[in-house]
Amino acid sequence: MARRMYLGVAGTALLLLGGCASHRASSSAKVEEEWVARVPPDELGSVQQAALAEEQAREQITRTQVARKDAEAAKEVAQRNEEAAKSRHAAARLALKSAEDTGDSAAIEQAQATACTAQHAVTLAEAETAWRDDAVTTLKSLEDMRQRELDVADAQLEQARYEAVNANADVRAKELNAGDFASAVADARRKASEQQNQVDANLQREEQAKARWQQLQEQGYGGSGSQQQHP
Repeated sequence: MARRMYLGVAGTALLLLGGCASHRASSSAKVEEEWVARVPPDELGSVQQAALAEEQAREQITRTQVARKDAEAAKEVAQRNEEAAKSRHAAARLALKSAEDTGDSAAIEQAQATACTAQHAVTLAEAETAWRDDAVTTLKSLEDMRQRELDVADAQLEQARYEAVNANADVRAKELNAGDFASAVADARRKASEQQNQVDANLQREEQAKARWQQLQEQGYGGSGSQQQHP
């Protein structure tokens, strides 16, 4: 699964400095906006870079949310296909029973073939639903990871703001502990790494489910009556 970071559009310098407080991890170590505003613009390069990284992380959340919604829509289509396949199989079974009641060997043979094809279509539809369901699970976990990545970016931005203010000899920064900012970054990175492991496990399961569905397709499952739909 692609994990590229896409560049967002840089805002004004003031917006870059401010970030979005609603997503910033809570911490007792906090750098106020007015402190940063007193730092000369040419000394804010690291802060601007950190703010851009935060914006990119935020964009990744939006992209993953869109992908997850698309996956959920595809899952709904697969579920409808599965329900339709099961209905066709039930009808085929009834037709087979009726043929058996007549004792007509030709009719029975034809009904058996139709029922078999319908059963294969059910098997294929169930496999696709399972794959689509796993795909949704993967993207939900990826969405959580993107949030953890944003938490990392938030913590790094706060750390960069502190370093800029401290380098500007703002006495108020002396009351803050550099270790608190470093600890917040380390903690955010640890949580992101843990979530990445979950994404990898979900992705492996998804790929296995997709491979099974594709294998069934190659084996000719589905038949002429499966009427597969794809968004």
